[in-house]
Amino acid sequence: MLNPSTEVINLKEAAKILGGIQIVTGAMHIGFGVILGVMNSSYTMVWGFASLSFISGYTFWGGLSFIISGALSISASKVFSPCLLRGSLGMNVVSAIFACIGVILLLVDMSINRLPQQDYYALLSGKGISAMLMIFSLLEFCITCVSAHFASRAIPYTNTAVVIIPTVYANPSTSAPSSAPFTNDGQQAYITMP
Repeated sequence: MLNPSTEVINLKEAAKILGGIQIVTGAMHIGFGVILGVMNSSYTMVWGFASLSFISGYTFWGGLSFIISGALSISASKVFSPCLLRGSLGMNVVSAIFACIGVILLLVDMSINRLPQQDYYALLSGKGISAMLMIFSLLEFCITCVSAHFASRAIPYTNTAVVIIPTVYANPSTSAPSSAPFTNDGQQAYITMP
């Protein structure tokens, strides 16, 4: 069995690396989404590449969720607080769901575009970009599942003891003894007003 401190260090390092990959994948989704949007236009009775993933906005909200989950994974590995770990876990689950939806949308993109009025080069490059985005979505699904697993394994290591310091308030209308601390000579550290 591994030492818990060694296991925590390994989880922190893996979360940093996987979070960086998630951020890069999210940025690539947004960049290729812009290209799919440019190819979506039609001109002089010739249609471009009709991308359902662009029309639904997957390339943007999927990429943004991948960037957010990667940033949360990196910040949770640096600070290692239970709140950040739970946030990273939740966002990784959401990103995994978005990646599954994206794979379905990108498969539809590659299968519905076969009209004779479409520009051949827009069709060819659109299918290529959709195939590449589908590979990145599958990669993102795998990474988010692994990151969520690491976050769920790291949450038990964040249970730390909480020190509670009681606060005593004195009522000035009563002549009760003061709760002020004493100095070394037995006198009160500060004088309370009646």
